[in-house]
Amino acid sequence: MVVGDITTGADLVVIGAGPGGYTAAIRGAQKGLDVVLVEKERVGGVCLNHGCIPAKALIHAAGFQKDIEHWNDIGIHTECKEIDFQEIQEWKNSAIERLDNGILNILDHHGVEYMEGEARFLDSNTVRVEEEHNAENVEFDRAIIATGSRPVEIPGLEFDKDGVISSREILDLEEVPDEIVVVGGGYIGMEAVTKFCKFGATVKVVEARDRVLGMFEEEIVDSIQETSDMYDDEIYTNAMAENVEYTDDGRPVLVADQEGEELKLEGDYILVAAGRETEPVLENLSLENTDVEVNDEGFVETDEHMKTTDESIFCIGDSSGEPLLAHKAYRQGKVAAEVAAGKPAAFDNQYIPAVMYTDPEVASVGLSETEARREYDDPMIGRFPMSASGRALSIDKDSGFVKVIADSEEKLLGAQIVGARASDMIAEATLALEMNAYLDDIANTIHAHPTFPEALADAAEAAKDESIHSF
Repeated sequence: MVVGDITTGADLVVIGAGPGGYTAAIRGAQKGLDVVLVEKERVGGVCLNHGCIPAKALIHAAGFQKDIEHWNDIGIHTECKEIDFQEIQEWKNSAIERLDNGILNILDHHGVEYMEGEARFLDSNTVRVEEEHNAENVEFDRAIIATGSRPVEIPGLEFDKDGVISSREILDLEEVPDEIVVVGGGYIGMEAVTKFCKFGATVKVVEARDRVLGMFEEEIVDSIQETSDMYDDEIYTNAMAENVEYTDDGRPVLVADQEGEELKLEGDYILVAAGRETEPVLENLSLENTDVEVNDEGFVETDEHMKTTDESIFCIGDSSGEPLLAHKAYRQGKVAAEVAAGKPAAFDNQYIPAVMYTDPEVASVGLSETEARREYDDPMIGRFPMSASGRALSIDKDSGFVKVIADSEEKLLGAQIVGARASDMIAEATLALEMNAYLDDIANTIHAHPTFPEALADAAEAAKDESIHSF
């Protein structure tokens, strides 16, 4: 029973406290708006609590196994006697808690009112926020939808079935499973392989397409598969997951069709990592009470100012369209809040980097070589192997390469990086693309030595056949 129906007001209401939502709330307050931020779970949203941060923390912990092997190779003799996965989870959770508390402190510092509850629109200027025993109507001048997305459920593999879990539950397991079956060979699935193989699990991947990581060029996929046997031992492509069966002792068995043949794979868990969707999340907002329009793909229609078809309401992050990336949501949150405050701003970024935390890492921005050859005559390609990088060799991280693509006038079109710290290195390439840089702008920038980003400058020189450190 809901009691305590109260009506209050605010200049700006932000629904959803994930990366885009809390960023929008803080930026709105910085611009002088009275802001209410509503979240039905925990501040930080999926990314901080159940996605990006915990996933990368576990990948970091898993990587020490390989590092210890290197320590022994260089004369630091030690061994890993035991992995206490519960302690690792406690450490991961402490990092999440620290970030959660930091966001709450910043919200408080800027005077943002934080409300716990589920919000739905009563009309284009009112939301109703409901908790278990309380409800409050909040009237607003502007609202920002930042409700994110949720894992896709596959018919026959619903998450309420025993042993079938999503990318959320996989991060909270109390112990390392012996065997995991992963449905989906995208970045979420392959990052799961990275973590749990290193912790000692056997991971089997089932992918509907003819290869995993279809969003990246084959050269990239081949490179990471050559680097480690984690990524090709039990990968079943052209296989369509159908349903789950159970052994006599209750272990789940994935049933799939692989080119007309029945495939059955047993594991402790079946992880369904087949993507994310926004429609079920948006349905809870009662958008029919507003003028907000949702397109056939399940995304809210927005313009470059993140305005929806309702003049009072904005939408950012996953709900506004692909790519479904936290760093895109951060930027859109700032844009929407500034426009809501009457400031000039637009989401006019041309380049959004994509990063995957496999081993080695993968990062890409702009056009790939295949795309450039399709769109331009005689594109210039520069490739530099990390095996020629002094910094990479000095820390035993010499797998992978850096590739830059430019047009015939030497204007940068894109970059792909496979290797340690690719997730950090891609920022320079993204900035260069946003500033319409040319190969010489990168090559002639003095990079500190020895560092990983030097490889980007070497790749730019390689495109001109002028690389000093490779041939």
